[in-house]
Amino acid sequence: MRTIIYGDIHGCLDEFKTLRSELHITNEDREISVGDVLDRGPDSNAMLTYLRKHSIEMVLGNHEYKYLRYSAHEEKSKCTGKKNPMSFDEDKLQIYEHLSVEDIEYITLAPFFIKIDNLTIIHAGITNTIDLLNANKKELESLTRIRDLDANEKTLSLGQTPFGYAPWSEFYDGGQGVIVYGHEVRSRVKIDKYSIGIDTGCVYGNFLTALIIHDTKEPMLNYDIVQVRAKKAYATHSLHR
Repeated sequence: MRTIIYGDIHGCLDEFKTLRSELHITNEDREISVGDVLDRGPDSNAMLTYLRKHSIEMVLGNHEYKYLRYSAHEEKSKCTGKKNPMSFDEDKLQIYEHLSVEDIEYITLAPFFIKIDNLTIIHAGITNTIDLLNANKKELESLTRIRDLDANEKTLSLGQTPFGYAPWSEFYDGGQGVIVYGHEVRSRVKIDKYSIGIDTGCVYGNFLTALIIHDTKEPMLNYDIVQVRAKKAYATHSLHR
């Protein structure tokens, strides 16, 4: 059985269908998205429906988690009459208003991580102080947004670049298994000692990446990478090397 992990899709449904076609998916394959299937691209709602209908698993990305929090505030507003403290732009509102009950349930049931033997799938990053099986809510939420750490391995906010900072993956000691993740957009797959980053910026005109793991007990020893080029750039971003 293959474990197939997809990088950030961001509504690029055509490219995703092409990628699955090239992979020759069978019923024996286990397919998992690293999250961020919504926003920025052309087909967010249809993308979510497609994942559901094809029984493709997903870990929560920061974009999906934002819709969950927005939905919870909306429901609370109906009871309290208080305004939703979160605001969505027109594009996000359009997506939110077209989410079905099944879509919301699919996102709600998505975990913050999936662990299979020595393989762990998360959306963004992790620190060496987090024990996934005993993590609290704040630690689990951080898995959707961690990018860089400072020299003391403390999480940095987006845009902070103090001396000694580096991507979390360069500090990671492998304690939670081999991590496969997305979130941090790069021009190519990032391979470190205990992790593989597969957000290669399809929505920005680069590639949509699938990582095929053939042995979840030794993920770094037996894997393949398959990519398809985006049809166009749907959004703008400076890709990291």
